[in-house]
Amino acid sequence: MKIASWACAVGLAVLSAPGTAEAKGIIYDCDTAANHFSELILPVEEVPFTVSGNVKLNALAGSTTYAPLTRIQIASSAAPGQSSDVYAGFTLTALAVDAKKTPSGEPAIQMLSFNFSGKKDEVIPLSLRTKPGTVQAFSLSYDGNKVLVTLGTESKSFPIKTSDPVVRLVCSTGEFLFTDLTIMPSR
Repeated sequence: MKIASWACAVGLAVLSAPGTAEAKGIIYDCDTAANHFSELILPVEEVPFTVSGNVKLNALAGSTTYAPLTRIQIASSAAPGQSSDVYAGFTLTALAVDAKKTPSGEPAIQMLSFNFSGKKDEVIPLSLRTKPGTVQAFSLSYDGNKVLVTLGTESKSFPIKTSDPVVRLVCSTGEFLFTDLTIMPSR
């Protein structure tokens, strides 16, 4: 537990360090066993802000119960392991398939979807054509009234209000690599 707390503190120090032209953000390798999940909650110092970076599926953990996925959300603060009641962001999911039946010959189909408090995820149809393991650039901006989620050329705005926003990263049943992860005040 002390190691995890120390690693989180180091990551937070990097995220909150003053920016330089060469600063790229942190790397977070979220590797979770089949049928398990993990989460990383990052505090936010001021609103408005933008969280941005890249995410890539590295590996599937075999499960017949759960699909490998990662979620990045701007959310209201909640107890560890509890879902936030207010959130907006996106999900990257990998659906295992028979590689012989896909045009790419890959053992998975990767899809992106927007997610928002209390609503079903909204799949971005063209994301199903993306080869698993492709790096996905993202940004989520929060101005105190709405979250603007941008995934490649797709953007969507969601109305949310919270006095205690956090950035929430959740991973389940696979390995997802986050790179260039930054949280910056918006001007």
